Amino acid sequence: MTTIPMYEAKNKLPLFVHQAEENGPVFISRRNKTVGVLLSFDEYNRLLSKKSKDTILDRAAEFRKKTAGLFTNEDIDRIFDVRDNTPDTYESHVFDGVFDN
Repeated sequence: MTTIPMYEAKNKLPLFVHQAEENGPVFISRRNKTVGVLLSFDEYNRLLSKKSKDTILDRAAEFRKKTAGLFTNEDIDRIFDVRDNTPDTYESHVFDGVFDN
């Protein structure tokens, strides 16, 4: 892991871009605190491609496959239920109408 001060990154940017391409990320610091990371374009694209784009429904389907036979469909539906099941009490209506236009 390479960490360089900001002023050095500014003065020797081509050197550190090459280093990021060859050896991996270069961390940039200011006042001994890491504030940035220089990545190669390939590494950047690799990280973007790994970014999860799954929805809760995708996750539930994956869970169903991995746990086939362990849970009923009703159990899995309860596990992945994202509806608000807050009891209908006075406190649950405190903001009713406040944000309406």
